[in-house]
Amino acid sequence: MKNNGYILTFWLFFWNRFIKNSVVYRILCGVYSYISTKWKESAITNIFRKVFFSEEAVRKSVVGKLCFLPLILVEWIQKKSGTKITSQTENSFIVRSCKYYLHNLLAFNLRFVGTLLLSAATSSFIVSVIMGTGIKLELAGIILGAFLMLFDINATDFLKDSLVSKLIEKALDTDLSFDFYYITKCGGLKSIICAVVFGTITGLISGFASPLLAILFAGGLWFFFMVLYKVEFGVFVTLFLAPIVPTMMVVALCLLCLFSLFVRAFTTKKFEFKTEGVGLVIILMLGIYFLATLTSFAPLKGVQIWAVYFAFMVFYFVVINTIKTKKQLMNLLTVFALSGFAVCLYGILQYIFGWNVTQAWIDEEMFEDIKMRVYSTLENPNVLGEYILLVLPVTIALMWKKKTVFSKIVYGGMAGVMGIALILTFSRGCWIGVIVSAAIFITFVAGKLWGLMLLALPIIPMVLPESIINRFASIGDMKDSSTSYRVYIWMGTIHMLKDFWVSGIGPGTEAFTQVYPFYSYSSIVAPHSHNLFLQIMVESGILGIVAFAVLMFVFFKKLMVGYQVQGKFGEISVMLVGIGSAVMGFLVQGLFDNCFYNYRVFMIFWSVIAIGVAAYNIANNEKTELEVKADA
Repeated sequence: MKNNGYILTFWLFFWNRFIKNSVVYRILCGVYSYISTKWKESAITNIFRKVFFSEEAVRKSVVGKLCFLPLILVEWIQKKSGTKITSQTENSFIVRSCKYYLHNLLAFNLRFVGTLLLSAATSSFIVSVIMGTGIKLELAGIILGAFLMLFDINATDFLKDSLVSKLIEKALDTDLSFDFYYITKCGGLKSIICAVVFGTITGLISGFASPLLAILFAGGLWFFFMVLYKVEFGVFVTLFLAPIVPTMMVVALCLLCLFSLFVRAFTTKKFEFKTEGVGLVIILMLGIYFLATLTSFAPLKGVQIWAVYFAFMVFYFVVINTIKTKKQLMNLLTVFALSGFAVCLYGILQYIFGWNVTQAWIDEEMFEDIKMRVYSTLENPNVLGEYILLVLPVTIALMWKKKTVFSKIVYGGMAGVMGIALILTFSRGCWIGVIVSAAIFITFVAGKLWGLMLLALPIIPMVLPESIINRFASIGDMKDSSTSYRVYIWMGTIHMLKDFWVSGIGPGTEAFTQVYPFYSYSSIVAPHSHNLFLQIMVESGILGIVAFAVLMFVFFKKLMVGYQVQGKFGEISVMLVGIGSAVMGFLVQGLFDNCFYNYRVFMIFWSVIAIGVAAYNIANNEKTELEVKADA
């Protein structure tokens, strides 16, 4: 007999004796079975099952050819001149030097690093002597560099079997690969010459400018080469840093990844871009926004905003053309979860220690017991809540499918931190959104948990703090300044749409603040409509909101088809449900706020859409591979 341990043995006894054979459990199972059967047979489900247009049909259509013309042109150039471009690139002295620089730093070859440091310190020392500035830092660099040059060792190799690596692998239930550099590029005379050249340039920058600028140059150069070498590395870093760094840095990262993807397309034999329905509608939306920008009430600012939209929305194509394997998908989702954990942990610490406390989002008359609403790195508690809506369900999905108890605890802990941070935002719309997300996730992944939820619902109000209960109960109360503020803005925006429903007023707060005051109720001043769907329509007109609705329909259709491909218990199926529930919760919050107001959250939303489509593609490919094996 299998030894289950005391806790599991007690639970199995309690389950079989008191729950499994109980009348309540049988009734709940019957209700669940009935609803499940009716859902599978419903007209809504059948609509989502139908194939309206295939990927090939999209590419061959007139609209598809026009929208995807730049991608088709790249493919054509690659077919005509790809071999020649690749050959010239590989034989280029500059490219080969960059590869030596990249791979030696990836391997952390001590001789290369020492030569780089020695060259940088020496050239900086010469400049400092000429200019009469301090030389202590340069002397230390010369000594350390000379010492490291004595060892021709790849320090990265020591990480393979280290305790830290094993702990990370167990905690995240993943395999860390250390075969990411070419050993043939490490060591030897050519790598030493490369280190001297790059080190000298770095040292000159340090001497004439500053050591910090020199470090940024050396690190930035390595990062640039790394993204060109591995597009997926750029995707991982961009998604991790999106909620942390400034908007324009995220724009630069997205464009760098796009550039890297085009480089790969030019230099990879028979490369073919993924072009499907969601991508087609994204390009159409960009076109609609561009037309709205041309007729905008703030055209110059509108062009800048459209450029940001372009960078973030085309990142979708970078993701779906880069994430092609199950391992890549799971690693990207893990990076996404780690980023969310870091942001939310900082938010909790912000609440505990009172960092950057502000009362800007608190109604002190109605909620005297709420002293602070956390916003972490995202400048606004509602924005933080919207970000958590996208990352929390994905983290729970990861926890659900992890194989070891330790990794489940780790991911569960990360989800718990995100949940606490979401509560501390005191964002009621986000709370409603996460309830909808949870309902969808439970329904499609573990429907029988509804029985437990029904038992837990009466208990939850007893354990929640009074401040949270009061905040939640105030939904719809016009005495609450936040509620009345939103209602008046919606009324003014709807009034404004009567005149601008065709073309919109253009993207951005500048256009909105110029037009809205003429339609505002009770002299309410607002930077946006506080409703995602009204905002899309007021910015881009009827075509914009229709395109967005079509895009969401096609997206959820893909998720449902992918879910059915693998079945309820498939690993990718659970990820698809997590992604779908995240987007749905986000859209629910969109009823109460303009979720696209923060550009970084805007970017993360389109990234999640891209990850969902990439997961669908991977599920479909796995199904095709299994069918081929079965027929063989």
